[in-house]
Amino acid sequence: MPKISVIMPVYNGEKFLKDAIEGVLNQTYKDFEFLILDDGSTDNSSKIAESFSDPRIKIVKLNHGGIVKALNEGLKIMSGEYIVRVDADDISLPERFEKLLDYMEKNQDVAVCGSRAISINEKGEYIGEMNYPEIESEKIKKYALLHNPFIHPSVIICKEALAEVGNYRDFKHIEDYELWTRVLAKFKGHNLPEPLLKYRIHQNQITKKENLTMRFYGIFVRILAIWRLVF
Repeated sequence: MPKISVIMPVYNGEKFLKDAIEGVLNQTYKDFEFLILDDGSTDNSSKIAESFSDPRIKIVKLNHGGIVKALNEGLKIMSGEYIVRVDADDISLPERFEKLLDYMEKNQDVAVCGSRAISINEKGEYIGEMNYPEIESEKIKKYALLHNPFIHPSVIICKEALAEVGNYRDFKHIEDYELWTRVLAKFKGHNLPEPLLKYRIHQNQITKKENLTMRFYGIFVRILAIWRLVF
């Protein structure tokens, strides 16, 4: 049984998918299963995923239902002790899994660990360093009252802890932020102070297309964060 289950939801992600898959397969840490959750793509995403012959890859084809449904389907069938989140437009740096797992194994009281990131453009060119969020657990909790405390596609999560708080819920495009408020109410979190991910900035990403919706739901999640993390 693999130590890590890598979960990548994909919906019409053909433009950057090959790079994202290669970033996973080129990890220094090798003991993982790789669940590619094709959320009813109508482009060539499925063909691109199927072009890789690595036995660790499992392609799960779903009817289009959105990222939350896809993620929770992945959680149902995963077999690892830890979940590593990957997005179809980002690139994991080679030592990402190794360093995240090493931290989790040495800090059993931590339920989720992320990292910082390097931002890149559509061509994969360097834009800058994402020198946030906070690093230590108590500072992370305070940060979460106003901001998302983890870069979602940078994290590793303990499966048991995630199951205890109830997996993902449908909070329009900020499902991760809402989840972290539940996780941090019961467990510790951490961010490694080094970039382990190339985070791609492009016009078709959800943070660009659904900015107003995210802002609206963000107000609600901040209220939940205060309720869960302060009182």
